[in-house]
Amino acid sequence: MATIRQERVSQLLFQELSIIISNDLEDPRLSLLTVTNLDVSRDLRTVKVYVTHSDESVSRRSVLVGLKNASAYMRRQIAERCGLRVVPELLFYYDDSPERAARVDELLRQIAAEREAKPALPDPEQAEGSGT
Repeated sequence: MATIRQERVSQLLFQELSIIISNDLEDPRLSLLTVTNLDVSRDLRTVKVYVTHSDESVSRRSVLVGLKNASAYMRRQIAERCGLRVVPELLFYYDDSPERAARVDELLRQIAAEREAKPALPDPEQAEGSGT
């Protein structure tokens, strides 16, 4: 369970990191990058930043390498903008949950299409009742 302070710091960092990544970073690998979630540690010293990339031609590995290279710059920006006592270490992870959600949606659509394509089987109770 997150503390109120963790929640506030998480919201602040989410906003600032989203702005920094979308506006300030000039690495072409990091364009079209979206911050999806943050997980702030209880001591506020580390933050797990989950990101996803809209361009599938860019590999996940290169996105994470670019973020790791830019993490010192982002920490400096956070220090200037947020006024935190301790600027947390940023750990970046690729969030594949949107892809998994899309896959589940596709499977559900396939199941629905197969059910519509199947002919309706007669109800056994109705068949027995109509013979008498």
